[in-house]
Amino acid sequence: MGRIVKLGAGAEFDLIRRFTAADDALPPEVMVGPGDDAAVLQGGWVISTDMAVEDVHFRRSWISDEEIGWRAGAAAISDLAAMGAMPVAVLLSVAAPRGGSVDLAAVNAGVRAVALAHGAPVVGGDVSHSPGPLVLDVVVVGRTLWPVQRDGAEPGDDVWVTGTLGASAAAVRSWEAGGEPNAELRRSFAAPRPRVDEARALVERELVDAMIDISDGLAGDAGHLAAASGVAITLEEDRIPVAAAAVEALGPEGAFDAALHGGDDYELCFVTDPGVIDSAYFAARFGVQVTRVGYVSEGSGVWLQGPDGSRTRLERGGFDHWEGVASPEPGAS
Repeated sequence: MGRIVKLGAGAEFDLIRRFTAADDALPPEVMVGPGDDAAVLQGGWVISTDMAVEDVHFRRSWISDEEIGWRAGAAAISDLAAMGAMPVAVLLSVAAPRGGSVDLAAVNAGVRAVALAHGAPVVGGDVSHSPGPLVLDVVVVGRTLWPVQRDGAEPGDDVWVTGTLGASAAAVRSWEAGGEPNAELRRSFAAPRPRVDEARALVERELVDAMIDISDGLAGDAGHLAAASGVAITLEEDRIPVAAAAVEALGPEGAFDAALHGGDDYELCFVTDPGVIDSAYFAARFGVQVTRVGYVSEGSGVWLQGPDGSRTRLERGGFDHWEGVASPEPGAS
C-alpha cells in the first residue's frame, strides 16, 4: 500500500489534509501519495504539478513573459530535485486572457528553456482562455530508483541547505514597496535554478536521509520535514546563510526574516547523518555553497537557537496561500 506523508502546520496544508483525509487506500502502483514534494509510482516514476498564477506568484510588471515561463518551470522541476529524481518530461498548460496581451510563445519558450536545461522536453499540455489572470500549470515527470522523502530525519542528524536564502523574497519586497530590486535580487526571483544535480549527487553518494525544496521559506519547509519525520528541528540563527544582496536591500533583520519565512528560494533543505557532508566537494563540483544550519532532536516543531544557545519555538512558518482565509469544504463549488 502506498504511503501518505504527514504535512506540517498551516492553513494551506490543513486544506490539503481535508482534501486527502477521506481518500480510499492507495493502489499498490502508488508508492508515495499526498504529502511529499511529488508522487512516486512503481518503477521509480516521480510526478508533480505546480501552478503559477498572475498577481499571486508573479506580476507581469515585474518580469517578462519568458521569465514567467522559466520561473514556473523551475519551480516544478525543483520538486523533482527534492525527491532526488532526474527530470524526464514536462507538460505545460496555460490559461491566458484573449487579445494578445500575453506573449504565449515567450511563456512557452521560458518553460522549454529550463526544461531542456535539465534534459526534459515539453511533451504536451493544454491551452485555454482565461477571463482573468494568466495561469500556468506545469506537470513534471522524473525518475529515480531511490526517491528521497521528507520522513527520514532522525535525532542526531544534521540539517543543511544549499546556496543562500532570502534574495527572491527581498526582490518581492522591493517591488511591493514601489522600488526596483538590484540585478542579483531580480535574477533570484526571475531565474531560479533547480538543484537537480546537487540532489542527485547526494543520492548517488548515499548521503541524504530526508529532503525538501525551499519554496515557502526555511522555517515552513523545515516544519514539513519535522512533521513528516516525527522529530524536532532546531535552526541555528548564526548559521543560516542569508544572501548578502538581501541584507543590503532590507537590512540584517529584514533579510533574516526573508530567509526564514519569505520563500521562492528553490534551494534544498536536506538532512544527513552527522559529519558526512564535505562542503568543499559541492563548492568544487557545482560551485554551490552548502551550509549546516541546524540539527534534529526528539520532540516536534521547528526551533530557533540564538547565539547564546537559547531555543525558541517558531510558531510562524513560511508563505501560506490560505492564511487568514476560511478554507472551503472539499468538493465545495
